[in-house]
Amino acid sequence: MRTVILGLLAGLSMAALSVNAQAPNDNGTAGNLVPRHLTGPFEPYGGAVCPAGPVIGEFTGATTQLGRIFRDGIASVCPVKAYPGIFNDTTVFNYETYTYNNTSAASACVTVNFDPDTVGANPCATNAHMSAYLGSYDPTNQATNFLGDVGSSQAQPFNIEVAANSSLVLVATNTASQAVCTFGFEVVNLPCTQGVPLQEQIELPIRNPLILVLMGLLLAGLGWVAVRRRAH
Repeated sequence: MRTVILGLLAGLSMAALSVNAQAPNDNGTAGNLVPRHLTGPFEPYGGAVCPAGPVIGEFTGATTQLGRIFRDGIASVCPVKAYPGIFNDTTVFNYETYTYNNTSAASACVTVNFDPDTVGANPCATNAHMSAYLGSYDPTNQATNFLGDVGSSQAQPFNIEVAANSSLVLVATNTASQAVCTFGFEVVNLPCTQGVPLQEQIELPIRNPLILVLMGLLLAGLGWVAVRRRAH
């Protein structure tokens, strides 16, 4: 009987630990009870470009940091949120960054819709969190350039103000342990105009043989005129 009781107590303890490990934040609040999941079509992140819809993100394990942001359960609102502090600063976590640009001459209140629950082949659930930084992100000093974060590791939006002509850097981190898993996010209301690639700007329509012939005749004619003028 004693063995059975001890086994039950151990099981309850493990269940409690499991519940705590799956908490959406670090202050014990329930968080958002009505999740707002993203719907596709999704696309992979393609570098520092303008937002073009929901994106699938994934931890690769290639970039790591010590500690991660304390999840205070408060989704940020514009203009800015105070940095909530670091958590487990001796634990190694994976992180990934995603950069987008405000190309306008005015600041903008930007919405980031985060979904760690339903996107990709292996959703992270509460083992992913997202925060936002202005210009750059330093994993060794996570308070520098901090703008705001999602508050709880669950599907919900948060808002940050992005200054004119500056970059928004989104940072996703694991929260419980290093894991290769997937999540989704969407950037909304960011003023961004993607410039025409230089190659497209300077490309001339010279692939047509007739155009090449005409250009050759034109150059020859200009050369003949120059020679005649020197002769006189």
